[in-house]
Amino acid sequence: MKCYAKALRANWLLYALTVSSLFVQACTSRQTGAADGVPSAKSDFMYQYSIIDALLGGVFDGNLTLGQLKTKGDFGIGTFNRVDGELIVDQGKVYKVRYDGSIQEVPDHDSTSIAFVKFFKADSSFTLRDSTITLDQLEQQLMATLPANELYAIRMKGRFSKLTARAPGAARKPYPSLKDHLAKHQYLFNLSNTSGVVIGFLLPGYLAKVNVPGFHFHYLADDHKSGGHIFDFTTNELTVEIDKIQGYTVELNTVADFDKVGLDKDRQEELRKIE
Repeated sequence: MKCYAKALRANWLLYALTVSSLFVQACTSRQTGAADGVPSAKSDFMYQYSIIDALLGGVFDGNLTLGQLKTKGDFGIGTFNRVDGELIVDQGKVYKVRYDGSIQEVPDHDSTSIAFVKFFKADSSFTLRDSTITLDQLEQQLMATLPANELYAIRMKGRFSKLTARAPGAARKPYPSLKDHLAKHQYLFNLSNTSGVVIGFLLPGYLAKVNVPGFHFHYLADDHKSGGHIFDFTTNELTVEIDKIQGYTVELNTVADFDKVGLDKDRQEELRKIE
């Protein structure tokens, strides 16, 4: 497994880059099975339950419990059955951001209709400082720096002068498409002066129809009083940790609706509108 480290290059940004000694050690240990007590064969893989096009098509229920999900990773994002809020896994705990903006830790017996998780172990970390750092600027620089065909888990911490997020309300049967559901049951939160953690992934375009290509981030405030699926943010200091993913596994949804949904349809335009 090839290991590498690249610094962001941008004339609008002052940055401090710290590459951990684990950057090399982690690549070696994950291959040889010496990684921190996690089963080596899958410790650096992303695990995915269901696929994004099934969710887009209205498959809003699943049979995977959150207790089972936590055995697959301690970091990740997704949603719950009935699309009842945004799902965040941070440091092994599962949180729900509800339509009213409230946060709750979710019991193991609850279930998810789609989720993406891994055991997070940063290969590199750096801190960005500037008068204004927006999500769009950050994403452009990361895209210009990181090889486009790889998969990455990204964890960021900072204080955000502005952050826009959303969470959906629960759907009722018969379920519509995700686009149609969010058109009526998406709730926006315009947060200011909030401190917290950003959890998400950068995935290549060839995973379209299976996952969300590009960036996909959720937010959890430090006080656990706000969060959601991120649309935008502004900050002046941000600590970024990047965990390069070796590969991924997909477990198909086992509810009956999965076998009935049309997965041949191109839903990328629908995905762009809601992401």
